[in-house]
Amino acid sequence: MPDLKSMIRESKKARSELVATTVRIPKELQAVVEDLAEYLSLSKQDVMLKLLEEGVKVAEEAISEDDSTEQGSINFHVLNTNKKHDLNDHREMLSEGIAAAFYDPWKFNIDRIQKNDTVFLYENGVGIVAYGKGSGDTLKKDRYGDTDECHFQKLLDFTVLDKPLPAAEVKKILERNVVFLRTMSAIPDGQKLLDAINS
Repeated sequence: MPDLKSMIRESKKARSELVATTVRIPKELQAVVEDLAEYLSLSKQDVMLKLLEEGVKVAEEAISEDDSTEQGSINFHVLNTNKKHDLNDHREMLSEGIAAAFYDPWKFNIDRIQKNDTVFLYENGVGIVAYGKGSGDTLKKDRYGDTDECHFQKLLDFTVLDKPLPAAEVKKILERNVVFLRTMSAIPDGQKLLDAINS
């Protein structure tokens, strides 16, 4: 439990904007949360938030495992800008016009972007906010002192949208569900998105 406690304390500084939500949980789970809060000398909210964050992390890791259907020559990709993990990553991608991912295995998604592939940048809770074409040249840089843990490509003809394309609208245009939690997903029918954006 000491690791959980330190992780909770560290996450406090990253939570500048919180929104209220209501969820009903079984009494047994409530008792566990209360026991953890007591044991760690933390609020129930801090414990529940960290448990949710860890659960989302596990779900993202499971989703990010690429299946063979996403390999090959896909010309369109949607890349999550990592805003919920690090707002600076999101800002850098938009200001520098790059597609970036961090650490193993996520950073290797960038290596799959071929020259002239269209990459849509997706901001959590907002939608597709920008797009550009891959250079095909993956560059590497250090991340918080870790050597080459950031892979990135400069996006050519980079465009920040005046009005983001929300997730619901993306699903409507493609007439199917899209996994936005994944670091990067192939969008075989991405031309429909490009046409909608440019119409």
